[in-house]
Amino acid sequence: MPDIRVVLRGGPQDGSEVDVPADGSGKPIPRITLPARARNAQAVPPLLIYERGRRTPDGTWQFHYVGAET
Repeated sequence: MPDIRVVLRGGPQDGSEVDVPADGSGKPIPRITLPARARNAQAVPPLLIYERGRRTPDGTWQFHYVGAET
């Protein structure tokens, strides 16, 4: 399955677009994690968690911010 371009909503990456793998049904996978930007290069950044939301009328999938994990 090819990757699907999605828009991130909420959190530090609001409005960003990323490519997400598709699952067996052709939808984007249900959850993604992305590393947050850390000011200190030595720090281990938390992972930002986004979950699949709805598909907009123009066909774009949205992922909504649900929190971060360390």
